[in-house]
Amino acid sequence: MGRDARLTEAGRVVRQSPRAAAPQRTCVGCRARTDRSRLLRVVAEPGAVAPVAVVPDPAARLPGRGAWLHPDPDCLELAERRRAFARALRVQGPVDAGNVRAYLATARDDAVAEQHSTTTSTTTRSTVDRKRVSS
Repeated sequence: MGRDARLTEAGRVVRQSPRAAAPQRTCVGCRARTDRSRLLRVVAEPGAVAPVAVVPDPAARLPGRGAWLHPDPDCLELAERRRAFARALRVQGPVDAGNVRAYLATARDDAVAEQHSTTTSTTTRSTVDRKRVSS
């Protein structure tokens, strides 16, 4: 038996890949299973009364029961329409996902700004390079 093999209870040798698989979670919006690193964890705000506020937990460290969501407004809309947050977080009554919506909008704006700054710096660099070559 090699390092990447193990023995089952039935006595069979099973080969495993040398690296561990990434943890999988299910998006409460679209119900697709994805690597945990590609999803946003959300939790019910502690001590909140109806409507219960759902807050983003990008570091996945807040206490309490969490639900996982693709960082995509379409998945957020699906989750709200299906009332998936209340079921996944096991809370009673209506759920307010405004904090998550604001977080996704900010993240999207940051990504667009980062993409723009990358494009601008690349353009500036190539313009400077052309000026050096022509000199």
